Amino acid sequence: MLEVLLHALKHTALLLPFLFAVHMLIGLFEAKKLDGLKNSRLLRGGFAPLIGTGVALLPQCGFSVVASELYSKKYISVGTLIATFIATSDEALPIFIGHAVADVTAIVKLLLLVGIKVAMALALGYALDIFFRRREKAVSESDGKVSEEVVVTHAHGCCGHHVGESDENRSVFAKYFKHPLIHTGIITLFVFAVNFMLETIIFVSGGEEKFVIFMSQGVFLQPLLAVAIGLIPNCASSVIITEMYISGALTLGSGVAGLAVNAGLGVAVLFKENKNLKKNFFILVGMIVYALAVGYLVTAVETLL
Repeated sequence: MLEVLLHALKHTALLLPFLFAVHMLIGLFEAKKLDGLKNSRLLRGGFAPLIGTGVALLPQCGFSVVASELYSKKYISVGTLIATFIATSDEALPIFIGHAVADVTAIVKLLLLVGIKVAMALALGYALDIFFRRREKAVSESDGKVSEEVVVTHAHGCCGHHVGESDENRSVFAKYFKHPLIHTGIITLFVFAVNFMLETIIFVSGGEEKFVIFMSQGVFLQPLLAVAIGLIPNCASSVIITEMYISGALTLGSGVAGLAVNAGLGVAVLFKENKNLKKNFFILVGMIVYALAVGYLVTAVETLL
């Protein structure tokens, strides 16, 4: 059990820099009253889903957690959030690169899988942004004006604290560091609890080998099983899916489906931070359906070739 504890601590510690950085950024936005950045070209403009997809390709699931934090604060759109989730591959890239040293074919497999995931992320991300922008535009035109109540909600910042004129009288620590530290601590404890629970389940069930045996099923059952494993918010799931795909135990379609929903702890943090459960379930179910549809499509093409 000591090994389980150490693994959970390691995976949690890797997220700390990202969590603190994003809370510092949000705190700066609030302290400087830069609410206009919520509608900036950087976070909500035409390049936002592309930026989210790009940073998500880096081998670190912390970006999906950051995306969940920003979305819950309404700094990014749902399209950018989902694009980031789908493009996230956690430990997949380091594993691919490690195998490529001894086997050049791993590069081909990497390019195929990542290329499909990037296309999936951008297609759905931009489609959702276009749909919701048109919907918001139609609603705003029918209303004729912005509700006063919406403006008032901007006065509350991180952890529900008040952002007002009294901010000018606070110390630098209280103004820029206190609430980011508190919020980072709360999320870190939540992340550790999830990691420890999942590491314990894997340990008690017999380790990753049991998952490998379970996953080695029929070709058309594989995408469904891969998605089920990919939804586990832990880097172990991305390691299992990637290793099996490289070894040939999983098809390309199954690898795509499993890693498309493998957003690390991003989904778990989304449910923790965003209070709109209806939207959270919409995002989760939408990702699952989308990943399965593309996964089975790629699998069908593979069987025909």
